[in-house]
Amino acid sequence: MMKKSKLITKAWKQMSSRAAKHKAAAEEPHIPHDVPKGHLVVYVGKEEESYKRFVIKITLLHDPIIRALLDQSKDDVYDDFTSGDSKLCIACDETIFLEVLQNASPRNSWS
Repeated sequence: MMKKSKLITKAWKQMSSRAAKHKAAAEEPHIPHDVPKGHLVVYVGKEEESYKRFVIKITLLHDPIIRALLDQSKDDVYDDFTSGDSKLCIACDETIFLEVLQNASPRNSWS
């Protein structure tokens, strides 16, 4: 009888350990698989429901127009960011953002 309870206790500890590891792995932030090294995801749009996802090079963050758009958007999306939604959002029309990307300096090209 004692052996059975020790086996049950051991099995319970192993399951608890696996569950804790799985929970910790689920809570770790991860990089989406479709985002190449040196790139990041930004969401562009006027309303959260209409955000379009763009994968851009990190070097674009040095572009003065992109920085201005981010500065302009930071007040609009600050509440979303503090609520745990850590998406980088730019509150502007998608066509304007595409024009900005096309006119960004060649060293800051996007993909």
